Amino acid sequence: MSRESPDDSHAAIEAELCRHPKVRECAIARVEVVPGRTELIAYVVTEEAVAPREFQDFLTAPRRVPKAFVPVASLPRTPDGKLNLAELPQPVQVRRSSSGKGGTHYPSAFWPPREQSAVGIGVLVLPVALAAFVLGKIFWPNSTDLTGVPQPWAVLFSVLYVAECLAFGLGIGFLLFGRPAVQRLGRSPSHTTIAHLAISWLLVAWWPQDTAYRLAAKTDWPRQALLVYSFNITLMIAAAALVRFVAASPAKPDDDGFPGP
Repeated sequence: MSRESPDDSHAAIEAELCRHPKVRECAIARVEVVPGRTELIAYVVTEEAVAPREFQDFLTAPRRVPKAFVPVASLPRTPDGKLNLAELPQPVQVRRSSSGKGGTHYPSAFWPPREQSAVGIGVLVLPVALAAFVLGKIFWPNSTDLTGVPQPWAVLFSVLYVAECLAFGLGIGFLLFGRPAVQRLGRSPSHTTIAHLAISWLLVAWWPQDTAYRLAAKTDWPRQALLVYSFNITLMIAAAALVRFVAASPAKPDDDGFPGP
């Protein structure tokens, strides 16, 4: 894995990071973590253990925050005192997965957004899903009334209602904590924001959409039209936004080596 030497444009990030009270010294390098893909990496010597999120929050320019913070005991140097890039540790460790099928493992200490996103989303899914289910029972009790529905159809519809609430919880969790996962794909900030919101809406919409449809009369055309344009059309737009996101080229670094706006 190659490492590009930090240039003068990285000095500002190094200087800002060194102002952190627990940082003794640091170095910024652009590292080829996998063939054809480079990331900005911070190698940090600290007085004590520091959570990567603390470094992320400390830096003031979000587009200049390194993708990983690698703790090192000291920065390797050549006899003349220059940074020895060849001796810097590789931040991405590739190993076989426990299932034996292979795969790339990114240690959470080096790639904090991945771990924190998953934890944040996971913590919210069940509470939000339960809240949606309870609120549905309170405000729209008839929307889940399966009286008179024969088996096994009643069970199938019950499973559907639970799945919709879980999707709603997952969507809220992704809305609040999922942006770093979308950012890692390297698209422009505008594409990232639109894709993040599109994924969230595709998950969130199922619970209110199905609830509203169940309560609408089949021949209530004004309400049916309102629901179609409120949910069905917006879901199509969200899907199209994701197609655009997937088809878009990754954001190119600007002159200072960081992804452009």
